[in-house]
Parts: sequence; C-alpha cells; structure tokens
Amino acid sequence: MWKVMAADDESYIREALKNLISWEKMDCTLLCVCSNGAQLLERIREEQPDIVITDIRMPGVDGLSVCRTLYETCPETQVILLSAYSEFDYARSAIRYDVCEYVLKIAVLEELPAAVEKAVHNLKKRSQELESCQQDVVQKEEMDSLYFRMQKYIEENYTKKISLDEIAEALHANRSYLSRLYKSKSGVNLFDDILSRRIELAKEYMRTTDRKVYEISQAVGFDDTGYFSKVFKKLVGMSPKEYRNEQKSGEDN
Repeated sequence: MWKVMAADDESYIREALKNLISWEKMDCTLLCVCSNGAQLLERIREEQPDIVITDIRMPGVDGLSVCRTLYETCPETQVILLSAYSEFDYARSAIRYDVCEYVLKIAVLEELPAAVEKAVHNLKKRSQELESCQQDVVQKEEMDSLYFRMQKYIEENYTKKISLDEIAEALHANRSYLSRLYKSKSGVNLFDDILSRRIELAKEYMRTTDRKVYEISQAVGFDDTGYFSKVFKKLVGMSPKEYRNEQKSGEDN
C-alpha cells in the first residue's frame, strides 16, 4: 500500500479526504490529514510518505514550502496541490518543484482520485527505473565507492547549506538514486543524518566555547535560529540553553 499524507486548513476538505475518498481501491492508505503545513512536515519526517496532498494556501508554512522541502530532501515523493480558482496561477509556480498534479478544491472528489492514480503510476515507474539503475551497477564495489564518496562530501560540507541537487552534481549521479542508496546503506534519511551531524557539532561548541546560540546555529549550517532550536530540542531532548546550563552545572559539581 502506498502511504498518503495530507494537509488543509479547511475542515470540510479534511473531512472529505478522510471519509469520501476510496483510498484502498487505489492501493493507498491515508496516514494522516493535518490542519497546517508545519504539522504535515513534522509527520513527513517521522513516516516518509509516498504521496503528499497539500493545500497551496495555509497560515505559516504553506503548500509551496512543503513542495520545496520535499523537492530538496525526498525527491521521490509525489505531491498533489489543492487550490481554489483564484490561487491556480500561484499554484502553477510550484512546477519547478516537480509537482505531480493540481486539483481544484471545488472538484476535489471528482479530480483527486485521478491525480492519486497518476502519482501511483509515477511511483511505480520510478521504482522500476531505480531497479534498472541498481542492476546497471553490476559491481558492489561501485555502490560502496559511491556511498563512501557521499559520506566524504557530507563530512566536508554538512555545515554549509547543501541540497540534494548539489550533492548529485558533485558526485555525477542521479539525485533520486543517491537518496535511496544512502538510506539503504546507512538506515537513515540523508538529510536526517546531516541534521544529526550539525546538532552534534553544536553540542561540542556549547561545551567548549562561549559562542551565543545564534552564532552556533549559523556555524553549523542553520540560517534560522528558531528552527535550529526546534531541531536541537527534538534530537537532544532539551533546548540549547538548557543543554548549556546542564553542561555548566556538571562542571561546577
């Protein structure tokens, strides 16, 4: 079953997605329907869906932000955008993020099943392409070599703002294949690993320097200090300030 996640800030759309779409007939399972983009991105990080359906306009994190994040970190994920007539031109701007399909909200029950079927078709096609690509890499040593070069590139660049496209260009490899290869070899998502490396370095800076939190945030590759603090707390279990205070308290004792 293909895993589906969705987000819309209008309750009637959320109810329609939950109760009026025959997901099983399309070989899909609906994991969640969120009310905003931030919650959707959080769930995506946790469960990595195959298909994401998102409203183009939502308070805070909108559909375009979701599209951009998926394009940069999970390029194989199929995205379907929901929009009103007045937003359709705006929605088309997401074409640069390889959006699978656009569906008008007023026709969501009629148009969404066909869009989902298109997404499933794309997923099956990409899976076949990946298998073909893997078969072409006859020697296991070649795969190991590529994985080693990925690790080396990440180790040298993880504190910079890097994208999957940049890694693929540097290694002369397919971006989707690199994402799958790294997950299969390491057991973790590529950008989850990058975030973990950044947070470990941030912890070292907090233990060994008097740098301010925003300075450490920038030094390890985060442009947004608020996002850095959120990721830090998620991975460490406490805020940067709490972590630093705990380290100082341990030294005093």
